[in-house]
Amino acid sequence: MFKFLEHKKNDTWVDNILVIVIRLAITGFIVMLGFFLAFIATMGPPIAPHIWNGGLDGGIRIGTIVIGLGSCAAILLWFFWTLCCDIYRFIICTK
Repeated sequence: MFKFLEHKKNDTWVDNILVIVIRLAITGFIVMLGFFLAFIATMGPPIAPHIWNGGLDGGIRIGTIVIGLGSCAAILLWFFWTLCCDIYRFIICTK
């Protein structure tokens, strides 16, 4: 699906910069979505307070926070890992 984000042997520096910018845009979107999920989990009244004495609400909210912040952490790890690989590839190519 994201084959265009892979580097090829004949890529120019413009192609490399474009790939990094696209990765940064993807990272920014997913981080915003993750923080949005974590923020949304803390809003509003309890969900179905008559079921489990409000215990259902806690599980849903904590699950949403974990998914939101987990996606932020995972995508930031992915972005910095690929950025380090790009920097390493640049250093090796310039030797």
